[in-house]
Amino acid sequence: MASQAQQQKPSNGQAISPVPRTLPLDIDNPKFSDFVDLALLRVVDAASNLNNRPPRLFPTTETVFAKNFTCEEWLTYGDLETEIGRMNYMLENLHERGMPSSCIPHVVRLLSCSSVLTAWKGTLPQLKNSIAEEIRWVKSQIQKERRTNVFGHQKSDFIATPVDYRTNNIANNYGIKLWESSLTEIVHQVSRGNYKYTKNFLQIFAFLKDPLGGLGSVLDKSVSLFIYMMSSIAKLARNAPSISLTPKKWQASAAQAAQEALFLASPLLENVNYIHFASHQQLPYTYVPLDGLPRSEFSIPEHVLHIVEEILIEKHSQSEGTFCVAPIAVSSYPILPVQRGKNMTVIIDGNHRATAVMVLRLIAEHPTVLSPRKPDNQEALEKFCTSHTLGIKWKVDLAEVLEAIRNSVYHSKLLHENSDLVKKFRDAKSIPALVVREDNFHTVCQQRPALESRPRLLLPFHQAIYNDEKLNLAFPQAGQVHGRALGFKPMPLVRGKSE
Repeated sequence: MASQAQQQKPSNGQAISPVPRTLPLDIDNPKFSDFVDLALLRVVDAASNLNNRPPRLFPTTETVFAKNFTCEEWLTYGDLETEIGRMNYMLENLHERGMPSSCIPHVVRLLSCSSVLTAWKGTLPQLKNSIAEEIRWVKSQIQKERRTNVFGHQKSDFIATPVDYRTNNIANNYGIKLWESSLTEIVHQVSRGNYKYTKNFLQIFAFLKDPLGGLGSVLDKSVSLFIYMMSSIAKLARNAPSISLTPKKWQASAAQAAQEALFLASPLLENVNYIHFASHQQLPYTYVPLDGLPRSEFSIPEHVLHIVEEILIEKHSQSEGTFCVAPIAVSSYPILPVQRGKNMTVIIDGNHRATAVMVLRLIAEHPTVLSPRKPDNQEALEKFCTSHTLGIKWKVDLAEVLEAIRNSVYHSKLLHENSDLVKKFRDAKSIPALVVREDNFHTVCQQRPALESRPRLLLPFHQAIYNDEKLNLAFPQAGQVHGRALGFKPMPLVRGKSE
């Protein structure tokens, strides 16, 4: 908030680092209640600005390239450690993330009603139809952008320049009005103990953050969590006279509770292994299966070989008989068009680490693939990808990495000399991963020219499009940049039996 910017007295264009805070100890094998307690702490902080601010989910205090917001932005949009500040910033500045233009008539009619929350349910069918049509249009446009429609064995055959859905400044203005109206209404209701339209509010919130995919993330679990957190705030205000909840504080807590509720309802949090705290960030780690894992971005073979080398050589990469790696980052994203309960796990960051683990797993199962000019190398690769439900992009990527190994005397020798270690990768069924939400990122698109004052962004729905194995589209190497958390804990590649 403004006070934080003023305390540090920077110039308006200077980035504001999150204030120092005392962090909890890491939590091994956390319970779901641990996540809820941490989320509730952030909701309380949004309403009252605690002296020791709580740790934040990554990247909920960051903007493009995981950089910090500026002093001027703090002064303009409010507390940019909280969701209400981030929503204000996004709706005012990131116009490509506004609602599709085709949704304007539905939203205009909605805003003309006496209550947007009560009228939302009747608007939803028409809104979903417009969203589905926009998804079809975007898919067709991206397919046209691809260099060729014939799937070969070159990475360039899959590369397509992203296309955004159609939007304009008018749509953005109506998005701001919808946010302000829905937030005012839900606060008026929940402050009086009325939670009847919680789901409608969460759907509006999710739609505004991610118009094409957001509606798929509002589950019954997120509704229950929002109600729990807001009722807890109300109870706290009643029992603690020092906490005075003004309308603005109610709004800040409701926006924060919405962000937290959608995150907590992610299916990836159902079996979290560890919570790591670093700097100002709360980093939840889970394990995601390697089999069937989609990919949207190709790797750079030289980078993959460097990671393979680190894994096999560096002593700190091994712990208690298994390998430790830096977790990749993943998000659960709805399959488009949105179908209730159907999500995919997408790699947000860590394509090179995932490829390094996968190629070691391939070599462990089929050691002869490293033999140069062996006629059944392709057959072994095909068999591996088929048995582990890996799509054609994995096949192309792994083939290029294998070729790089065969052409490197050093790496071929390294793998041969460490064959006993490589064999252990047969047991690598999953990979540790940081759980994030794509709609919290301001993801940079490296394929398109920057705008006048900032990089061009990818939109959340692009993850669903480029990870769809049926479409066979891909970003080039380093085609997207999310930024990275400020720290990490190396995690065992093979989970212990008790886990």
